[in-house]
Amino acid sequence: MAEHIGVEGANAKRSDSPECRFDEGLAKMGRNWNRVGFDFVPLITSKIALRCSLDILLLRPEENKYILRQGDIDGQLKTLFDALRMPKEQEDTGGDVPQAGETPFFCLLEDDRLISEVHVTTDQLLVLPTEREVKANDAFVVIHVRVNHTSGSPFDRWFDT
Repeated sequence: MAEHIGVEGANAKRSDSPECRFDEGLAKMGRNWNRVGFDFVPLITSKIALRCSLDILLLRPEENKYILRQGDIDGQLKTLFDALRMPKEQEDTGGDVPQAGETPFFCLLEDDRLISEVHVTTDQLLVLPTEREVKANDAFVVIHVRVNHTSGSPFDRWFDT
């Protein structure tokens, strides 16, 4: 098969190269999961019968003066879960469109119903890594995702981290 080198010259990928086939495969996967103008590639999907558990460390300011502005933990977790899933409606994107390098757009969840277990630890946020001052709406979140196959199959060990 002849090499297909475009205008980029020697740095271009061959159309039959593994890298090119990989990129084409990702693009096709993204088109299969197209929602609200984005081509998504979710890791956790119902089609391959995956679920996940989340272990969340949520650090947030806890001074009395912030209590009314910060919101409660269930609202904060709902916002976090929404951020991990594909949007269902255009309003979920805030009117954003895909930017350069966001096609396909990788996300954790097809739907937040695929979260099977959640452990949350909260504590006081003292300082952010790149900021000197902590504001009322600041938070620092560390999420450990554990992928679980729902059937007891030999593939369990591949998804266990």
